[in-house]
Amino acid sequence: MFSMIITTFIVSTLLAAPSPHHTYGLTQATPRMDGTIRVASYNMLNYFDQADDPLLQGEYDDFGTNPGPTTFERCEELARAIRAVDADVIALEEVESKEAITWFRDRFLSDMGYDHIASEDVGYYRGCEQSLLSRFPIVETHTWPDADLSKVRRTGGGWAEPSDNGGDAKFQRSPLFATVRTPGGYELSLFAVHHKAGRDRWKRESEALQIMDYIAQLMKSDPNRNIIVLGDFNAQPWDRSMQVYFRSGMVDAMTLRGANIDYDDASPLRKTHTSGRVIDFVLLNHAALGELVEGSGFVLGTSAEDYDWRNDPIPAGYASDHYPIAIDLVPQDGAGDTMKAPAWPASSTRTALRSAPKPRTSSPKPSAPKGKAASSSSSGGDGSFVASKRSKKFHKGSCGQAKRISEKNLVKYDSIEDAEKDGKTPAGCCKPGS
Repeated sequence: MFSMIITTFIVSTLLAAPSPHHTYGLTQATPRMDGTIRVASYNMLNYFDQADDPLLQGEYDDFGTNPGPTTFERCEELARAIRAVDADVIALEEVESKEAITWFRDRFLSDMGYDHIASEDVGYYRGCEQSLLSRFPIVETHTWPDADLSKVRRTGGGWAEPSDNGGDAKFQRSPLFATVRTPGGYELSLFAVHHKAGRDRWKRESEALQIMDYIAQLMKSDPNRNIIVLGDFNAQPWDRSMQVYFRSGMVDAMTLRGANIDYDDASPLRKTHTSGRVIDFVLLNHAALGELVEGSGFVLGTSAEDYDWRNDPIPAGYASDHYPIAIDLVPQDGAGDTMKAPAWPASSTRTALRSAPKPRTSSPKPSAPKGKAASSSSSGGDGSFVASKRSKKFHKGSCGQAKRISEKNLVKYDSIEDAEKDGKTPAGCCKPGS
């Protein structure tokens, strides 16, 4: 145990110094508090192991290039983040299989105490679903790959319409339900979720309604059951699928900020995705809310250079496009208010905020006389700055990442102003204009 604490401290210390690519979240995990348990969620971004699954072939080949096996370098980055968070129970999204996460644990997290694993194949065509690593025994698990979502009840108006094919009536990825039991007998039931991505709001709403129906059934038989829904919701707080949870009594643990009340959902410290959105959550029912240490929630910002995921290989140091989120609970019914979470350290908070992307503003510039090119320090001749048609970032023409953009997607700009007028922002890898 002592060696594990030392390892965690070293990793957390390393994360305290942000890389020049830091964007969102804290630069280090908050310290653990004695007498609490930590629950976390982390989307591992297409984590596939080094074994070829013959069932995954063709367009989505786990041993080809889409997505292909996760490199050892990225595995190390993923493990580095998980170690820093140091959760007792962590839900993981986009995991290939139980065999894959077992290999990952044994290879990269062998001293972390994750003796218990839950992971089930639920038939998702891309072959990656939810898993759970736990230091506590897992006493029950369940999935619903064949649930009929067409039967969920929608009350009132404002719901999204089904897609042209009538809407797929099954979960995109069934939630993974599991109950863990601490040595003291405290039980916590978790729904690890990864809601449908993209523009299919109807599907996300259906999935949320169905999960809340499962929760209602559990609470009907045991009103005091402690329940958490956590994972990648692919929706922001104001979206209807999230409102399904909130209007049914689930509470976003991150909104109870305690001493960190200054940092709301608009703060860079709260963003959970590289796109600058809040789409990962830890939601608690009323029973579990009684054990929450108010203000304990945080987002750990992993740091790596930005890249064009459609065209470029994942750069070294990149873990995932999501960041780990975590909360602390007192594993005793109603005892959450017996502990007080410390405020985020002022020095690291300021460092994280300084590193976060700043809103960009542009002021009108005087036009150049006719027949002459505008003189600008950010101009460097034809093609000085480039971008991919499929990316929101632009690079210096000499940037190594820029040279990987395919010719058919290459866009050239004479100046930073031209790139920004086209809706592009500077890439973190080469920092155009700085």
